[in-house]
Amino acid sequence: MIIRKATKKDLKEIAEIFRIESTKPPYNKKRTLQGTLRQIKEDFENSSIYVAIEDNKIIGFIIVRRDSDKNKIWINELWILKEYQGRGLGKMFMNKIEFKYSKKGIRIFELVANTQKGGAEGFYKKLGYKIDKSMVFMKKIK
Repeated sequence: MIIRKATKKDLKEIAEIFRIESTKPPYNKKRTLQGTLRQIKEDFENSSIYVAIEDNKIIGFIIVRRDSDKNKIWINELWILKEYQGRGLGKMFMNKIEFKYSKKGIRIFELVANTQKGGAEGFYKKLGYKIDKSMVFMKKIK
């Protein structure tokens, strides 16, 4: 697997991966390609996007944003195509990103993970991430 910084040419392919994979359980998001592409373009301007390439195609991406606290980054999104999951690629992707940013002085890596069955919480726990009880995710539905 090759990991490189995304270019503008990659954005439509990244948006399509995001749209497809986030519509599957447990996420079940309803997304259009146009809306997803708009979001990815905004992330491209305000964050760093890296792509994972295997078999000469983009198979996943990660979006990271440096926090105002210079020792911290926020991992906004990590998505890998379903047919490439379960092969350790997500772990390799995260390890490379953590290594890259650790060399730049980053010591804190933060993210939000889905806790539902099939969600990403277990994946991140295996990588050493712990639940931070200083914040709580809240929702109100009317």
